[in-house]
Amino acid sequence: MELQTLKVEKRNDSGKGVARKIRAKGLIPGVLYGNEQEPVHLTLNLHDFERMLHLHAGEHAVVQVEVDGDTKIGGPAVLKQLQRHPVRGTIMHADFHRINLDKPLRTSVPVKFIGQAKGLVEGGVFDYQMREIEIECLPLDIPEDIEVDVTELEIGDSIHVEELETPDKVKILSESRRTIAVIHAPRVVEEVVEAEDEEGVEGEEGAEGEEGAEGAEASAGDEEKSKEKSKEKSKEKSKEKSK
Repeated sequence: MELQTLKVEKRNDSGKGVARKIRAKGLIPGVLYGNEQEPVHLTLNLHDFERMLHLHAGEHAVVQVEVDGDTKIGGPAVLKQLQRHPVRGTIMHADFHRINLDKPLRTSVPVKFIGQAKGLVEGGVFDYQMREIEIECLPLDIPEDIEVDVTELEIGDSIHVEELETPDKVKILSESRRTIAVIHAPRVVEEVVEAEDEEGVEGEEGAEGEEGAEGAEASAGDEEKSKEKSKEKSKEKSKEKSK
């Protein structure tokens, strides 16, 4: 990772009211701390800072902080935390922690999935279970991301931390057996289809049952009609005999 220079200004005031005024000017508040030195409140140019994050460093950037050109206050630091607006997603505050470039650093880097999994083409569902991997290495050896090729993943397949490939100078700290991603079968779709099939079978059985009942009723009605006719004929014959 290339060490990017971040020019900032020192500010003496702090607090919510001060922070709001800073943001209203298109700037963002920040703080630099660590290495047994006093914390320093900072003001950053929002546009320049976002551009640096997007083009070079990412949200776990290692930067050379220049505070008003004062080398005693500034120095190498890692971006420890970004506070974003819960709705707009804009940067609200930035925390920087001073570091020693010669000492290993623990941090997290994003996982970058590349390729189109075969399981997705077959109708599977991609389940992202880990978005970041915890690593340890020297600050300048921190990768921007760790690539994971998912092209050969089929339905039911998964990728685990132990399968990741990283540079020799980078040590993975995340648990090796943890699942990074898995492709599930489209179970919901199958259940819906099965339910529809069952409804169709029940409907057919119901129709057959109704037809059978209707047929039985018709048969019983025919028998009653024939009995009535035979009774009428018997009455007519008895009348004729009496005459």
